[in-house]
Amino acid sequence: MKMVRFDFENTRDIPVELELEPEGMPFTVQPGGRLDVFCEGPEGGELELARHPEGHVTLFAWIGASFRVLEGGNEVYTSVLPAPGLPPGLSTKQFVETLFGSFEQRRAMRDEPKN
Repeated sequence: MKMVRFDFENTRDIPVELELEPEGMPFTVQPGGRLDVFCEGPEGGELELARHPEGHVTLFAWIGASFRVLEGGNEVYTSVLPAPGLPPGLSTKQFVETLFGSFEQRRAMRDEPKN
Protein backbone atom coordinates (compact mmCIF):
# COMPACT_ATOMS: atom_id res chain seq x y z
CA MET A 1 0.00 0.00 0.00
CA LYS A 2 1.02 3.57 -0.65
CA MET A 3 0.09 6.60 1.48
CA VAL A 4 0.40 10.25 0.49
CA ARG A 5 -0.05 13.04 3.03
CA PHE A 6 -1.22 16.49 1.97
CA ASP A 7 -1.27 19.25 4.59
CA PHE A 8 -3.60 22.08 3.60
CA GLU A 9 -3.35 25.36 5.50
CA ASN A 10 -5.38 28.43 4.59
CA THR A 11 -3.03 31.41 4.81
CA ARG A 12 -5.50 33.74 3.10
CA ASP A 13 -7.89 36.24 4.68
CA ILE A 14 -10.95 34.51 3.21
CA PRO A 15 -12.31 30.95 3.47
CA VAL A 16 -11.06 28.56 0.79
CA GLU A 17 -12.28 25.16 -0.32
CA LEU A 18 -10.53 21.83 -0.42
CA GLU A 19 -12.42 19.30 -2.52
CA LEU A 20 -11.78 15.55 -2.60
CA GLU A 21 -12.55 13.67 -5.78
CA PRO A 22 -14.01 11.43 -7.07
CA GLU A 23 -16.40 11.72 -4.09
CA GLY A 24 -16.93 15.43 -4.56
CA MET A 25 -16.48 16.00 -0.82
CA PRO A 26 -15.92 19.72 -0.14
CA PHE A 27 -14.35 21.26 2.96
CA THR A 28 -14.42 24.97 3.72
CA VAL A 29 -11.23 25.96 5.48
CA GLN A 30 -11.43 29.22 7.40
CA PRO A 31 -8.50 31.69 7.49
CA GLY A 32 -5.73 30.16 9.60
CA GLY A 33 -7.41 26.73 9.42
CA ARG A 34 -5.63 23.53 8.54
CA LEU A 35 -6.59 20.05 7.32
CA ASP A 36 -4.28 17.04 7.14
CA VAL A 37 -5.33 14.78 4.28
CA PHE A 38 -4.13 11.21 3.85
CA CYS A 39 -4.73 9.32 0.61
CA GLU A 40 -4.01 5.61 0.75
CA GLY A 41 -4.28 2.96 -1.94
CA PRO A 42 -2.44 0.47 -4.12
CA GLU A 43 1.11 1.16 -5.26
CA GLY A 44 1.47 2.67 -8.71
CA GLY A 45 -1.13 5.43 -8.41
CA GLU A 46 -0.54 9.14 -7.94
CA LEU A 47 -2.47 11.81 -6.05
CA GLU A 48 -3.44 14.55 -8.52
CA LEU A 49 -3.63 18.16 -7.40
CA ALA A 50 -5.43 21.07 -9.05
CA ARG A 51 -5.06 24.63 -7.77
CA HIS A 52 -7.89 27.04 -8.48
CA PRO A 53 -8.44 30.80 -8.18
CA GLU A 54 -8.76 32.27 -4.68
CA GLY A 55 -6.66 29.45 -3.20
CA HIS A 56 -9.13 26.61 -3.71
CA VAL A 57 -7.60 23.13 -4.18
CA THR A 58 -8.93 19.81 -5.49
CA LEU A 59 -7.26 16.48 -4.73
CA PHE A 60 -7.99 13.50 -6.99
CA ALA A 61 -7.45 9.97 -5.61
CA TRP A 62 -6.02 7.24 -7.81
CA ILE A 63 -7.83 3.95 -8.57
CA GLY A 64 -8.40 1.98 -5.37
CA ALA A 65 -7.33 4.85 -3.08
CA SER A 66 -9.37 6.48 -0.34
CA PHE A 67 -9.13 9.63 1.78
CA ARG A 68 -8.92 10.30 5.49
CA VAL A 69 -9.05 13.89 6.78
CA LEU A 70 -7.93 15.18 10.17
CA GLU A 71 -8.54 18.59 11.69
CA GLY A 72 -6.63 19.42 14.84
CA GLY A 73 -5.66 15.76 15.15
CA ASN A 74 -9.32 14.61 15.06
CA GLU A 75 -10.63 12.54 12.19
CA VAL A 76 -13.41 14.49 10.45
CA TYR A 77 -13.87 12.42 7.29
CA THR A 78 -13.10 8.99 5.87
CA SER A 79 -14.01 7.84 2.36
CA VAL A 80 -16.73 5.21 2.30
CA LEU A 81 -15.46 3.58 -0.91
CA PRO A 82 -12.11 3.70 -2.69
CA ALA A 83 -11.83 5.49 -6.04
CA PRO A 84 -13.38 3.30 -8.77
CA GLY A 85 -11.75 2.00 -11.93
CA LEU A 86 -11.53 4.35 -14.89
CA PRO A 87 -11.87 4.11 -18.65
CA PRO A 88 -8.49 3.37 -20.27
CA GLY A 89 -6.27 6.40 -20.68
CA LEU A 90 -8.14 8.70 -18.27
CA SER A 91 -6.90 10.01 -14.93
CA THR A 92 -9.36 10.60 -12.09
CA LYS A 93 -9.13 14.35 -12.78
CA GLN A 94 -9.91 13.91 -16.48
CA PHE A 95 -12.79 11.53 -15.69
CA VAL A 96 -14.40 13.82 -13.08
CA GLU A 97 -14.07 16.89 -15.31
CA THR A 98 -15.50 15.00 -18.31
CA LEU A 99 -18.56 13.94 -16.30
CA PHE A 100 -19.15 16.96 -14.09
CA GLY A 101 -17.24 19.87 -15.62
CA SER A 102 -14.63 22.19 -14.19
CA PHE A 103 -14.18 23.00 -10.50
CA GLU A 104 -16.21 26.16 -10.98
CA GLN A 105 -19.07 24.24 -12.66
CA ARG A 106 -19.08 21.55 -9.94
CA ARG A 107 -19.05 24.24 -7.26
CA ALA A 108 -22.01 26.00 -8.88
CA MET A 109 -24.03 22.72 -8.86
CA ARG A 110 -23.85 22.44 -5.07
CA ASP A 111 -26.77 23.62 -3.02
CA GLU A 112 -25.81 26.72 -1.09
CA PRO A 113 -27.44 27.47 2.26
CA LYS A 114 -30.32 29.93 2.04
CA ASN A 115 -29.83 33.15 4.01
